[in-house]
Amino acid sequence: MEILTLKTFKAVVDENGIKGAADKLHTVQSNITNRIKKLEKELGTKLFSLIGRKLQLTPSGQQLYEYADQILQLEYQATSAILRNKGTYELRVGMPETFAAVHMPLALKQLKQNHADIRTKIHTDTSDRLVSSVLNNKVDCAAIGNAPEHENLIVIPIVKEELIMVTSRDSGHDPVLLVRDEGCGYRKHAILWQQKAGRSNDELMVMSSADGVLGCIAAGLGYTIIGKNMVVGSRYEKSLVMTPVSHGPKHVQLSIVYRKGSPLESGILTLAKLLTK
Repeated sequence: MEILTLKTFKAVVDENGIKGAADKLHTVQSNITNRIKKLEKELGTKLFSLIGRKLQLTPSGQQLYEYADQILQLEYQATSAILRNKGTYELRVGMPETFAAVHMPLALKQLKQNHADIRTKIHTDTSDRLVSSVLNNKVDCAAIGNAPEHENLIVIPIVKEELIMVTSRDSGHDPVLLVRDEGCGYRKHAILWQQKAGRSNDELMVMSSADGVLGCIAAGLGYTIIGKNMVVGSRYEKSLVMTPVSHGPKHVQLSIVYRKGSPLESGILTLAKLLTK
């Protein structure tokens, strides 16, 4: 049983099918299919069943997935430990785009100046998907809001960010709540505020970026609930009014999360210290 075959099997599960696994592993779908068939022949059992057009794990497949996760975790730890001992290593850091824009630049500068052995690689995504990325070793750590409790995760609080209501300075605003995509931590707080404030009938408008949200609000198209640091210093700040939230949580806790037993823990702790405010 080869490491590449196990990575392929796990990718099919994690990426919800052959196509997703092929994209992740940068290969063609026929290679993925052939590796799975070879693995099934080697083990003498079916690992997937086809339900409609969707692959689902068989009981044997579910059992193998749990072992594959452990084996690949050990392979990752061994590789990372050896690279670290060579004197320089890559630290893969996940974060939402908003965090990358506001909190990360100074920390990256300090890391580069004072810790030349650590080379950072940034991956941006929503907070919800980043938790999965940490657990599946797609990133070594992630900066997220409202970190969940999980038996395999270590959580280090770094920033407590004030939540504010943002409206247009120059005009009234439509009863429209502007938010980011599903999985955004600010979106969850905004919708919770909407419910607590008795404004559940307000229209919900989804934007692809925080900059887009603020731009639309500056034009009077609606309002949002977001972290204060996202507005201060933005190009729209002078066109916006910031008001402390009157319902629900007043702050959002940002934290660094990483998987227990990470061989790169010292580098992660160094980064967390630079980000702590």
